[in-house]
Amino acid sequence: MGYTASAFLTDDGVLIDSGIPAARADFRALIDRSTIRGAMLTHHHEDHAGNSELLAARGIPMWIAPATLPRIATIPRIRAYRRFTWFSMPPLRSTVRPFDEPPFVPVPTPGHTPDHHVFWDASTGTVYGGDLFLGVAVRVCHHDEDLHETIVSLERVAALEPERLFDSHRGLVPDAAAALRAKAAWTREIIERISKRIDDGESDSLILKHEMGGESTTGWASRGEYSRRNFVRSVRRGMRAHDTVRPTHG
Repeated sequence: MGYTASAFLTDDGVLIDSGIPAARADFRALIDRSTIRGAMLTHHHEDHAGNSELLAARGIPMWIAPATLPRIATIPRIRAYRRFTWFSMPPLRSTVRPFDEPPFVPVPTPGHTPDHHVFWDASTGTVYGGDLFLGVAVRVCHHDEDLHETIVSLERVAALEPERLFDSHRGLVPDAAAALRAKAAWTREIIERISKRIDDGESDSLILKHEMGGESTTGWASRGEYSRRNFVRSVRRGMRAHDTVRPTHG
């Protein structure tokens, strides 16, 4: 499908995320041959927490945010494009052994999801970023993403002045602080442009055409679940939440 989704195993045996369900056999082989002293999950999506049950069943200590835990214990049915891309994840059934003293600091970074966290290693200037970054000019999002919160999260992590970022879908991102600030600035700019069009009374369909270049292939394949239209809708929701303009429906 052209997507990659990575888990990261550090030299000192800390696992960040648990890989995609479709890679279960390879992931099992990895933990069989590795010494893993603990795992940390960035958020609940199946391309990040997809093999969390396997880790729990093996008794590997895990750091899981309180908001993430119920989301991986009860798994709703996902759409066909996600089942085709990386399969559905097994629900968490085994007892989780807590990772009581993880070496990295969990930093709350809501926006992509409410439960999203990144992990900060101050000793090496490294951020394990989950889906915080993904790229600078990202024009698609899920229906429940909050772009305003994403900007705050990007700036919070950039303020740590990280030297490098491990992104779950792009791999190593050097000059991490500059990349995070560039995305925050780009996102703020496009929100301002879309907000102006909303204020002028344009519909979501017109904004999608004029500002986003129409819908993406991913948007069509996902039947709108991960789409540019959702990006526009997130801006509109954010304006309503902050009472910046009188609501205009498109």
